[in-house]
Parts: sequence; C-alpha cells; structure tokens
Amino acid sequence: MVSKLKDLKGLEKELTISFESKEVNPTVDSKLKELSKSLDLKGFRKGKVPMNVVKSKYYNQCFNEALSEHIEQNYIKVVLDEKLNPVAAPKISMEDSSNKDIYTFKALIEVMPDIELKNIDKIKLEKPILKVKKEDLNKAVKRIAEQYKEWTPVDRKSKEGDRVKADFKGTINGEEFENNKAEDFLIEIGSKQLIPGFEEGLKDLKSGDEKTLDITFPKDYQDEKLASKPVNFEITIKEVSEPKISDIDEEFIKKIGIEDGKLETLHSKIKDGMKKDAETLVESYLKKNVILGLSKSQKFDVPKSLVQEEVQRMDKENNPNGDVKISYEDMEKLYSKEATERVKAGLLLREIINKEKFTVSKKEIDNWLDTVSRGQGNRAEIENYYLNNEEAKRNMESVILENSAIKWVVNEAAVTEKSYSFDELVELR
Repeated sequence: MVSKLKDLKGLEKELTISFESKEVNPTVDSKLKELSKSLDLKGFRKGKVPMNVVKSKYYNQCFNEALSEHIEQNYIKVVLDEKLNPVAAPKISMEDSSNKDIYTFKALIEVMPDIELKNIDKIKLEKPILKVKKEDLNKAVKRIAEQYKEWTPVDRKSKEGDRVKADFKGTINGEEFENNKAEDFLIEIGSKQLIPGFEEGLKDLKSGDEKTLDITFPKDYQDEKLASKPVNFEITIKEVSEPKISDIDEEFIKKIGIEDGKLETLHSKIKDGMKKDAETLVESYLKKNVILGLSKSQKFDVPKSLVQEEVQRMDKENNPNGDVKISYEDMEKLYSKEATERVKAGLLLREIINKEKFTVSKKEIDNWLDTVSRGQGNRAEIENYYLNNEEAKRNMESVILENSAIKWVVNEAAVTEKSYSFDELVELR
C-alpha cells in the first residue's frame, strides 16, 4: 500500500491511497464460498450450486463488497498511521488507472482542529448575586394577590384592566379558518395575551354591544398560515367585569397555603423560592457568557461539516414539522453564524472535559434530577425516565459534564460580582 497526504483549505485533507488489486481476490473467493453454502437456486440442491454458476451470477456483487472492505481497511490504516482525527466518514472516489494491477482511491476528509486552551484567566465574567430586599418581597406578594383577584360584573363600558366575556368569529377574505371562533371567551383587556389590536378594540363596550374588528395577524404569528394575514372579527360582548384584588391580610395569606397566616412566613417562603430560582437563572446567565467568552478568546478553525449538521439541527428546532420549506442556502444565511458559535463552544467544552478528566458522580446526577423535577412533584417518574432510557441518560450526563466545564471556566476566569434583584435577574435571560 502507498499513501499520500495533502493539506487542503482549512481542516480539509485529501488522502490518495493505492494498493495491489491481487489483495482483493482472496476476499472475493471467500465471499463466493460463503455464499455458495446457503445459496438456493432453481435446479440445484441448497448449498450445492457449482462454483462456476455462483461466480457467473454473484461475482460482481462479491467483488464490490470485497473492494469496499479493502478500501475501508486501507483508509483506516492510513488514518491511524498519520494520527488523523476525522470529523466524519470520508468522501471516497476511485481513480481511473491504466494499470489494472493497482487500485487507487482518494478520501476527502475533514479533521478535528487542534485546540490549545489559553488565556482562560483573561476571560472577564460578571457573576450576578441575588439581593432580596423587603420591597422585592412586597412586590411578589402583590403579584400573588393579583393572580387571586376576583371578578365582579358591572353595568358600564369596559376599560383597561377589565375582563369581558365575548363570542367572536374570525374570517380572512370572507373565509373561516381553524380555531376562528369561540363562545363565552374571557379576555382581560391589557393582558397582551391576544394579537395586537384585539384587546384594544374591546374598550368602551358594554354587555350586548356588537363590534367588528379589522386587524392583522403578526408576521411572527405561531401559525405560519395566518402570519401577516388581515382578519375580520365579529364580536358580541356578553359581560363586563371589574377586578377586585384581595387585601393582604391573615385570611388571604391562609387562603394561599400559609397555615399561620403571617406575612413574615409568606415572605420567608417567597425568599426561599427566589433563591432556588436564582441558582438556575445565574447558572444559565454564566453559561451563556462563558460560551461567548470562550469563543472570543480561543482561535481555531471550526469543521464545516459539524456546522452544516448544526444548521440543520437548528432548522428542525425552529421548524419541527417542516411547515416552512427552505433551501439549505437560506438555512445557512439564517443560522450559520450561531451554528458556528455553538459548534466552537461544544468543541471547547469537550476539550476542557477531556483535559480535566471530568466524570459524572451519583451526587451530581441526584442534584440534577432534583433541579429538573423541582416544582413538578414527580421526582420518581423523572428519575425513572433518565436512568432507564439510554439516550436520555447520555443526554443528562452530557449536560452534567458540560456544567462541570462551565464551572471550571468560571473558577479560572476573571470574575466580578454584581448585585441584582430577582426581577433584574429574570431580565438577564
């Protein structure tokens, strides 16, 4: 066997490999013999077909299989000898040759980049620290009271903050569409839960009033078929109600589950919840900024094939049902930059994991399961899913290892702390 390695653009390499054609013959013969043992052809007993008949019918098939095996074996040998680290399977092409005693093929590959982690201590990170003030707790209590507000029907025109009960029917160019109508539908004016223009159009109306709204679905509306379409809604108001927010007293506090009815106990419970949620928010914020800092500080080529895979993965994330038909060229325009950053970050985190020899401990798994199941009340069910499903288990372990790498960068980087209220932490996402 003779091989030649040629460096192409970026991480691409071309291997030219030649080997003697006679090497393939024993493999072809072996395949023909093995096939003859089980061959069942009309006019012959099973396994007793003469070899000349076997060859006449199946030689090309066995030859192609044998040639593929020798190409693969020679390719693997050269990759190992040259200490290459291919990203994916090679693109193989046979070379034409007048010498029938030699087979020559080319293997186009892309290799993993050499990554040398450096200047991690120069990465600047801000670590948010939760500071809970009494005013934050009072605001949280007010939000809870808002959630428990009661509605009282009123005989007047509707205004911002009121709730109306209405029947409506929507049409586009006179045609009805899916989920275009409802009866006794409750709409809180100002909640911004419906498309722009709908809630605003319900102001200054009272029970029994009818109104026609001509508005337009947003460009980014969840149903692609309706996005940017002008729509006509015929609406009948059946009831207008105004809100009554409960006084924050002992009775209300007991109503929401605090047995002693004390505001201090409610504050304490809210604060504990804020601290737990803040851990996840801070972790998410740090992860995003660690990845950004790593990507900016470490320079190396990113494998194109991995970026292409990530582009397609991102398209599936954003278009899971394939409703929007899009060419790969348009996918690249949309996702290429972010996909490159994702791949680069993944390679860097993997390098850190390997370099630091991180492993997954039982304690880390337990902590991760606790976090995932927090507030869901089904810890056993979630544990069973992740520990008894191989793919889910691999994904879980991958996330845990990635988190270990993120923490390592945070420990090595130049970190400053800054205080945030809980609401400010939420805004950081």
